[in-house]
Amino acid sequence: MTEFTSIIMTAYPQSLYLAQMTMASIASVTRYTDPEDYEFILMSDSEKFSVRDDHKVLKIDRYEKTEGWGYTKSMNKGAKLAKGKYLVFLQNDVFVPEGWLLHLQYYLDHGLADCVIPDQMPRSREFVKKSYSMSYEEAMKFGSRDAGLLMITKEAFNKIGGWNEELSLLAERDFYERMAAAGIKQIDTCKVMVSHIMAATNFSRMHIKPEEYEEMIKKDAGILNK
Repeated sequence: MTEFTSIIMTAYPQSLYLAQMTMASIASVTRYTDPEDYEFILMSDSEKFSVRDDHKVLKIDRYEKTEGWGYTKSMNKGAKLAKGKYLVFLQNDVFVPEGWLLHLQYYLDHGLADCVIPDQMPRSREFVKKSYSMSYEEAMKFGSRDAGLLMITKEAFNKIGGWNEELSLLAERDFYERMAAAGIKQIDTCKVMVSHIMAATNFSRMHIKPEEYEEMIKKDAGILNK
């Protein structure tokens, strides 16, 4: 039997579009994941539009509304609330397929990785069909990462001290580097392929508050390049 997983989603619903996108992402998790295998923690920061469950089917076990916490602090708080041995950090512009959770858990259950990241790039139908017959080990050769979703053991997460709360837009780069420095085995896999809009919240910020976006990038770059 696999371990229980805590899924932590961060959201910054500053527009109706971003709230609707968040609901659609949560719906994909509810639709394609057995409820007994996970808990779902939604960390919604400075929201102007609530995440609704109009049809009363979405699995949201905790809905934490915060003000001005930001991306990384919200993820760390979600991790502290989590009951699972495994943690999934899921961005609200990611959509998962059938079987995604158990396939990712396989890598952690069998000691193949401490952290696993699913494939998030456009793929041809031919490649997708080929991936179905790949072994878990073979699929590790073809993963292509982006920051939208990762699964990590809570032990590994605590070992590196969680997310750097000084950072926001470039937090994943720092997270990957600290995992490597701490000897955390991280892999990519095409055994799971998710759909990821990629930077949907930040593109919205760039359009509405471009000065804020530029300032956040400069701040993160300054911290990382010390």
